[in-house]
Amino acid sequence: MVEEFKSTMGLGEIEISKDVITSIAAVAASEIDGLEETDSQSGISSVFKRSNSQTVETELEDGHVKVNVNIAVKYGYPVHTTAENVQQKIKQDVEEMTGLSVSEVNVNVAALMFEGEEELEELEE
Repeated sequence: MVEEFKSTMGLGEIEISKDVITSIAAVAASEIDGLEETDSQSGISSVFKRSNSQTVETELEDGHVKVNVNIAVKYGYPVHTTAENVQQKIKQDVEEMTGLSVSEVNVNVAALMFEGEEELEELEE
């Protein structure tokens, strides 16, 4: 698997680390209303902890980015709409900030957070 994207467009070579793309996707997801920030591996963890390897994963293939993200949705927010908002925000931000094409944003709603709860309630599959 490629760990960074290299391009020779323009005046010289441009290299974008996979970690940078993953961080952009994590920040984009965390900006969506209805998501719960948690220390759990199944929710959006703090993007500043650099521990997003289980929460947001990115793949680079032939100049295209594929993103997989696990989220925890707050109870009362429409799960489907929240997941779609995450998809759109990640695609928009990654494409604008890197110039790369995003081919997929796969969202896994891994948990539902109820108000006043400290632990996540895992969704049954």
